[in-house]
Amino acid sequence: MRKYFSKKDSILFLILGFCLTALIAHIAYVSGGSNTSATSLMSLAVITVSATNRKTVGIIHALISGLSIGPILPLHVELGIPQKPVNWIIRTLYLVSVSLIVNYFAQYYIKEFEKNHRIEKEISQSNMATIYALIKLSESRDDETGTHVERVSQLCRLLAIKMQGIAKFSDYVTDEYIDNLSKASMLHDIGKVGIPDNILLKPGRLTREEFEVIKQHPIIGANVLAEIYDMYPNNSFLKLGHSIVRYHHEKWDGSGYPNGISQEDIPLSARIMAIVDVYDALRSKRIYKASYDHEHSISIINEGRGKHFDPDITDIFIDHSQEFKDVYDRVTADPQKVSYLDFDLSS
Repeated sequence: MRKYFSKKDSILFLILGFCLTALIAHIAYVSGGSNTSATSLMSLAVITVSATNRKTVGIIHALISGLSIGPILPLHVELGIPQKPVNWIIRTLYLVSVSLIVNYFAQYYIKEFEKNHRIEKEISQSNMATIYALIKLSESRDDETGTHVERVSQLCRLLAIKMQGIAKFSDYVTDEYIDNLSKASMLHDIGKVGIPDNILLKPGRLTREEFEVIKQHPIIGANVLAEIYDMYPNNSFLKLGHSIVRYHHEKWDGSGYPNGISQEDIPLSARIMAIVDVYDALRSKRIYKASYDHEHSISIINEGRGKHFDPDITDIFIDHSQEFKDVYDRVTADPQKVSYLDFDLSS
């Protein structure tokens, strides 16, 4: 019972149960005594406590409830006729029986719920392990990216947490949103599996035609996720993942790709991903460029404010830039501390 209801919740329901006991006993008294139907309401108080507390607590409460409408409550108040002992004893035994039955079924269904939750979590972790393997397989085609997906996952989480403290974003950026964003961000470049190696791994500058091919990777990845999302339309992780994959190369001023949308037409998740992806790319050594230090990377991010990036998100990122540096350095040094098994895909 404690696994489902917190100790605080159980105590609150116990207090509520005793309040109901006192109220119903009073109603029975002012209604004329135990010969009225008011005494049958006592089952409500017993059910409230027995469904939310341990069996012994429920039994004790049921006994007290039975006694409150038992020997101290006359059969008929105005005439002063007392109850026969057999009447209130049977009523008390009935309330104890109700308590035992309710508690039994409550514990049974709670155990079933916890069992199903464990199974769902195991399936969720298996799903995430499969997705993570596919992501790493895609990433392995480009040795220079290293621990890219682990870093963007943690950087997105940190940025979203900082945004949660801003009034403009606080209602939308919930704890569930942050968790889904953190895991869905790892999918952002999954469409690169459809890009030929001679273009993806080209050490020099891409031609215009080659860049047009590269620009297809958000569409490729989004189309794959869209097919999966059609099978699981209630999965918030896949929905968020699709938005990130499709739109993370869009720019605030509308000069991005593949759709050329601008400002708040770009999903919030993609706007977050855009700044994190660029920061990580700037800090990292790639085939076509050397790595930049944190300060230089931040200056480039700042130059993109209101052009490439959402200005409000850029301000948050820059205000907490040292924390982003720390996360980048920590994950790069020890990516194993980022566990995909901490993610829950049951949502």
